[in-house]
Amino acid sequence: MNLSQRAQKINQHIPAPWLVAFILVICFFAFSLRQKVEIQGAQSEAGSFPQFYMKHVETREFDAKGDLHYQLATPLVTHYQINPEAPSDSDYTIIAKPDMAFYDAEANAPWLITSETGRSDANGKIFRLIDNVLIKQQTPTQGLIQITTSELNVRAAEQFAETDKAVKIRSAKGQIDAVGMDADLALSRLQLKSQVKASYDPR
Repeated sequence: MNLSQRAQKINQHIPAPWLVAFILVICFFAFSLRQKVEIQGAQSEAGSFPQFYMKHVETREFDAKGDLHYQLATPLVTHYQINPEAPSDSDYTIIAKPDMAFYDAEANAPWLITSETGRSDANGKIFRLIDNVLIKQQTPTQGLIQITTSELNVRAAEQFAETDKAVKIRSAKGQIDAVGMDADLALSRLQLKSQVKASYDPR
């Protein structure tokens, strides 16, 4: 059966006006769906476009006595504003390879924290550090202490860090594994939350 014969057979079962109307309806919905997808794509691209960015940023905060409290260095800061018309609580900032230093009350060696990515909320009070988080300090008694985890929340103004992820603490005296940690960086106090396992080097 050729194409002309098939068309005649279809026309016998469906009147021509109805067939034309059916085709027009299909075309209309296809066009509407395409428009909707294009609009959503444009909105998504607009929402992911940064409001501003800064390169090679270094910031320092001092306490009431004028002593250095903490500092942050990064090659790139990118700020996203959800509503283009005005700032909101949903705005956030992405920090590339953040490098932070916290100075304790006893003027010991600072706690140094790095990660692959950082994110801060609209008011900048909490930093969420993500991927390959490394915390370290050179101590007079245990030498170099290194703490690794996958995610860390840092309240910079309070010099306090916390995580509910697995952590690994290494020093010259051995290694400690745990899940969850609170770290008071100002007082150099660490509290491990659960599943603590320690191995010590007797040397």
